[in-house]
Amino acid sequence: MTQAPLETEGDLQLVKEYILLPLLLDVLERDIKALGTIKLKMDFVYVKALRSAQDLITADVTLLRKKMRGRGIKVYEQRRTELCIEARYLCRGYQHRFSMLWGLVKAELYKYLSKYLNVDLRSSL
Repeated sequence: MTQAPLETEGDLQLVKEYILLPLLLDVLERDIKALGTIKLKMDFVYVKALRSAQDLITADVTLLRKKMRGRGIKVYEQRRTELCIEARYLCRGYQHRFSMLWGLVKAELYKYLSKYLNVDLRSSL
């Protein structure tokens, strides 16, 4: 009798991105609305850059869902608490939990957004 394959690091990475990328879309939408409330000389350029990042993220989320379906992964519950974000998901029929503290979520969102905007965060001002 063969055992069911264990959850891999790649599976966990897919779940992590599935949780974080929609959060990043929410953050970008909030920032775009905030840009509309302040007077900037070239606000349309900033908004266009953020909308472009949203388009790239949305395309990645679509690919991510396809990959997850192919690997038998389904996130069925997400919860935001005061301390962290939590998710419950199935991976090839087995239940798993995923959680990240908000500090780590913020750091990861910085990393993802810098990738989508092609900004190097390692350089100092």
